[in-house]
Amino acid sequence: MLRTLLFGAVVGVAIMLSGCQSEDQRETAQQQREAEAEQTLEDLFGELAEALEEASPSEMSPIGKVVRKAQKLSNTAFNEVQSGEKNAYKKYADACNMIMELVEKHEKTELIPYANAIYVILYNGACAYSINNDVEKALSTFKLAVEYGWDDVDHTMSDPDLVNLRATGGFKEFIIEMETIAERIAAENLPAEESFPFDFSLTSINDKPLSLADYKGKVVIVDFWGTWCPPCRAEIPSFIKLQEEFGEQGFQMIGLNYEGGSAISDKEKVKNYVSSEGINYPCALGDDATQQQVPDFNAYPTTLFIDKKGKVRYRLVGLHSYKDLSAIVRKLLTE
Repeated sequence: MLRTLLFGAVVGVAIMLSGCQSEDQRETAQQQREAEAEQTLEDLFGELAEALEEASPSEMSPIGKVVRKAQKLSNTAFNEVQSGEKNAYKKYADACNMIMELVEKHEKTELIPYANAIYVILYNGACAYSINNDVEKALSTFKLAVEYGWDDVDHTMSDPDLVNLRATGGFKEFIIEMETIAERIAAENLPAEESFPFDFSLTSINDKPLSLADYKGKVVIVDFWGTWCPPCRAEIPSFIKLQEEFGEQGFQMIGLNYEGGSAISDKEKVKNYVSSEGINYPCALGDDATQQQVPDFNAYPTTLFIDKKGKVRYRLVGLHSYKDLSAIVRKLLTE
């Protein structure tokens, strides 16, 4: 189930930041982290549910109403699974059937605005079918989940609900194609281009000059982030991977940190984090002048994609998958 994955990720981030402790301290801290993580998870799902409840024209459309109803049913199923209810997985299947009816009746373009909810419901439906050993239906449902954006191979390969599905030849063939499919979907759904004047000349945390002009001729990502920001931290592994995969092809990753403390303490904090996480690209403490160049800046992380001519082409706000990030980098590298 997907929601289990999210809970594990929240707890994992807390553990990573907790440091060394005694045995008693670790046990107490672990209980506290799990409680905080559970609350964080509930808040995330609560915010999503509240967003779907708001009566904007898009969300209150017939499609939006069905998605909302299916999502509520899927969330109910999750809670019942945790309580050991025997028929909980039937609710996952019922929620999935509601989405399947939408898929049959509507064009994909009409459903894309709800893709994030749809692929979760479809994935959980595939889990339900797999548990009931209806592997053919599980496979077709899983394939559809991938078409709507599910791209987590690691979770797919470890989810106990999918044991029966993973044993099939059809699944083994499809999982090889899954990464290519996810990359294609990401390329098909690039955000709208956005451009504005942007430049900076700062000093890196290693006391070296760091200027955007130094990387003209390369594709550059500039990440506005902070070590205090959970979505920022969660995105770091993707940025490390981008630098590893595309660095020799003319790509450069840059991090600009906004920590909120004194320059000396912030610099030390970022240096320690860069070292502990193996960040393989330059970082600098950002300043107000640099941030103010970004129109309507309102959240971290904010990620700018800059082409080989030094022009801002795309801006993303919030946490995004590696597939989404790499699709934009690939596009700009080919120009």
